[in-house]
Amino acid sequence: MNLSKKIIILLLLLFFAPSVFGAQVSFVSEKSSFAQNEEFLISVFLDTEGETLNAFEGKISFPVDLLEEKEIRSGDSLINFWIEKPSSLTDGKGGKSGEIIFSGITPGGFLGTKGILVSVVFRAKQKGDGIIRGEGLRILKNDGLGTKAEVKTSPFSFSVSEENLVTPSIIPPIKDTEPPENFVPIIVNDPNVFEGKYFVVFLAQDKGSGIDRYEVREGESGSFSPAESPHLLKNQSLDAKIFVKAVDKAGNEKISEAIFSDSSNQSASRLFQGKQTGLIFAVLLALAAIGFLCRKKLWRKNI
Repeated sequence: MNLSKKIIILLLLLFFAPSVFGAQVSFVSEKSSFAQNEEFLISVFLDTEGETLNAFEGKISFPVDLLEEKEIRSGDSLINFWIEKPSSLTDGKGGKSGEIIFSGITPGGFLGTKGILVSVVFRAKQKGDGIIRGEGLRILKNDGLGTKAEVKTSPFSFSVSEENLVTPSIIPPIKDTEPPENFVPIIVNDPNVFEGKYFVVFLAQDKGSGIDRYEVREGESGSFSPAESPHLLKNQSLDAKIFVKAVDKAGNEKISEAIFSDSSNQSASRLFQGKQTGLIFAVLLALAAIGFLCRKKLWRKNI
């Protein structure tokens, strides 16, 4: 075969090659040059490039000698069920390591070109050039199989100047006076989770400052205790009401009573009576939690 025919075949293969969908992760800020002590917001955006994606995990790394992490914002994140809320890792000496980890799922999946995974407010500490990058990014397709999506990411290069010709900008805090939205905790059990014991699953939304923490109380009286979803119940007889408190980062609270989901004791019509949309979402959330927990070990093993 002569050279011209080889070139033609190569061009045809390239032209008719099937499209490869992936996920594009990018770091976006208003600018990339900062003065010392200046604060800036950088958001981690996701472009699904035509795919519907539902599970996300990764790490954001930054140079601690140049930047100080001031605040992590997740109120406007496309992720609505955090397995591991965005948080800083320590260096073993009480300081921050320059790494922010996160993982979570979005029941039903996310499809879009500009979804926010997480945002971070930094303060520029000293003169120098640095890079903020994503590491260990793992994203799964919403195909029921947990198929890995191809992830493409580009680092964010920045510079800090010791020249301070203008007053460094300060990122204002989020003003949030509204409590988290109504939510429905649901009590379930599954033979694959907590050895079949009953646990409560919950998820609250707060598009202001974001959810800071959850607390659970078993019974009409007593104090609330810190908790994460899914939360194993101490009282397995289920003879007392369960309450879940969601607290946002501004201190606003929302308390909801958990419902009991057991098809052998309650009919579907009774279960979904009243706030039908919220209950259906709670059941879907519980199913998503069970499925994710069952696959979590496999996820970690393959990272």
